[in-house]
Amino acid sequence: MDQHSADNCKCHKQSLPAQQTLSDMDFDRGIWNAAIYNEVDRVKEFIKKGQSMARDDCDYTALHYAARNGNEKICKLLIEEGKADVNAVTKAGATALHRAAMMGHLDIVKLLADNKANLLLQDECGQSALHRAALRGHLEVCRYLLQKEPALKLVKDKKDKFAFEYIMENANDDFKLLLKP
Repeated sequence: MDQHSADNCKCHKQSLPAQQTLSDMDFDRGIWNAAIYNEVDRVKEFIKKGQSMARDDCDYTALHYAARNGNEKICKLLIEEGKADVNAVTKAGATALHRAAMMGHLDIVKLLADNKANLLLQDECGQSALHRAALRGHLEVCRYLLQKEPALKLVKDKKDKFAFEYIMENANDDFKLLLKP
């Protein structure tokens, strides 16, 4: 698994406070940490300073972190006031949409799509947001993405797999029928 995968990011090591690197401290003081912890006032201050699109060491933006953590208010703030790029990609090619879809945050997926997120973008593994949602069993996110962009059903990743092939074994028949190419 690569260092940028959803559950295995190695960009920011977990360490004791006395062992933090300068990079870790910058992260903790930056907009990314405020986005993770839903700190609206702090995020507003960073936006005022023109830092809505600041990137961490792996090129994640605050929108990536807010989307992954389900912080809809922060996502709206970053998009509307911060003019955040909804299609910004990390070093591994992930977008805020990938992050929201993999976590099953349907309201944020809708917000990003309504703000012109490219639903067909694939990460470095060739996975679309649909692949990520299917892998985690998020039926409603899959249904919405396919409603907005039916061509997603036919997108293969670099392992030559459709999103359908990532459905969990215990997925219900509705889920299987929805994603089957």
